[in-house]
Amino acid sequence: MTLKIFRELLDLMIFSNVLIACCAVAQGALTYRLLAIPVNNKVLTILGCATLALYNFSMILAKPAHPEASPYRRVRWIFRHERSLWMWTGVALLIAAGLSFQFHSESLLLLLAVGAMGLAYNVPFLQDADGRRFGLRQIPGLKLFYIGLVWAMSCVLLPVAEAHHNGWPMQWLPVMQLMCWVFLFIVAITIPFDIRDIYQDRHYGLKTIPVLLGVRAAHALCGILLAIHTGWVLMSGYTLEVRLALAGVSLLCAGAILLPKKEKGTYYYFFVLDGMLILQFLMIVLFA
Repeated sequence: MTLKIFRELLDLMIFSNVLIACCAVAQGALTYRLLAIPVNNKVLTILGCATLALYNFSMILAKPAHPEASPYRRVRWIFRHERSLWMWTGVALLIAAGLSFQFHSESLLLLLAVGAMGLAYNVPFLQDADGRRFGLRQIPGLKLFYIGLVWAMSCVLLPVAEAHHNGWPMQWLPVMQLMCWVFLFIVAITIPFDIRDIYQDRHYGLKTIPVLLGVRAAHALCGILLAIHTGWVLMSGYTLEVRLALAGVSLLCAGAILLPKKEKGTYYYFFVLDGMLILQFLMIVLFA
């Protein structure tokens, strides 16, 4: 009974996107830490609420014809709890909207732009020559880099923009460097999710990087991105403790992705890969 309750709690955290929302908060907090900016809890709250709402909305929007018959446990769980997810999404949006009006106008525009980018990825607002509607996710090879850009803008640029407009002096080279680090890391840990979903993506006609290049090439790209991330971190001007903490997580992530050959379960993708975003922050807090 205890094991069943524990598993239900794990499912709640990952399938309701609470975990990924915590990852966004951790990445925002990492930005404050690495750039030595005073922490703004309103920004961190918005990051968590907006991420929760956007991920839930994208999942609900992609509802299959018969979700109860889906071979994916995640899909069955989501649409058994669809009403609750709508409620969570609405509450998160209300909190984010209420706090956003306390932002400076430039930060609010950036927040709206990032939100629009997130919606544009999922909402079928484009139309092809045959009159079929599609969203940006249907554009071949775009998904990984689009997601990486959205995360870099929201978790780095938004905290920086609000701190800058509050009068905090900003050095923009470290800001751009951190955005590149977030971009590289997010793209790298997203590739295994696309490898996992390769057959489903082929079925729905989504041309992700693994579909276009193949699984081996996708794994190689993942390794290259993490190697660039690790090398760049080690050559940066941060203290040795910071460099070793971030590079250590990047190497751990590479090992988790590239070394195991056996079948990986649901919890591996969410707690191990997404959890690396939280582990980065914890390593900096503990050792740097």
